[in-house]
Amino acid sequence: MNEQDLLQQLALGNREAFTAIYQQYHAGIYNYLVKFTRNPAFTEDLVHDVFLKVWEVRAQLDIKKSFDSYLYRLARNTALTQLNRIALYDTIRDEITHRLTLGINEQSLMDTVESRQYEALLQQAIDSLPPQRREAFILCRQQGRSYEEAAAMMNISRNTFKQHLSLAVKSIRDYLLAHGDIGLLLLLVALK
Repeated sequence: MNEQDLLQQLALGNREAFTAIYQQYHAGIYNYLVKFTRNPAFTEDLVHDVFLKVWEVRAQLDIKKSFDSYLYRLARNTALTQLNRIALYDTIRDEITHRLTLGINEQSLMDTVESRQYEALLQQAIDSLPPQRREAFILCRQQGRSYEEAAAMMNISRNTFKQHLSLAVKSIRDYLLAHGDIGLLLLLVALK
């Protein structure tokens, strides 16, 4: 079956066509992305994210254009988005560390009352989540479980777990931005 036929079958939801495309492009996408990330495990996660996106948009794929170009552009954009997120988290963590270091011998980052208010607001944000997102957040961010361990505990796939966690963090971030200030958002990122 040629690529156009595979893409037509993919658009119809044919899993065998998806598997064939995955097998055809996996190594190339992996080798392309590992140059950006220099981290094999992270790269493998990115590759799975890329192909998950292909599956999600399979019906909208424009098969008249070059699928190869589309796939590599999608891979690049996925990698850049994730790397930018990591850079932002690192910057925020550095700021938190800096503030905490300055406050060790002085007044703490927040006094006790503010701390309780922030904890209550964060708990409200967590409580407002749908059950599976709340469970994913608690298992990973509060209990420190790995994606694999938490996914197994929830009896879902690793990718499904990652989606629940990502949506949970986004919902909490939006809640905190609407009801709190940047200080609590910084603490949320520190929980990662």
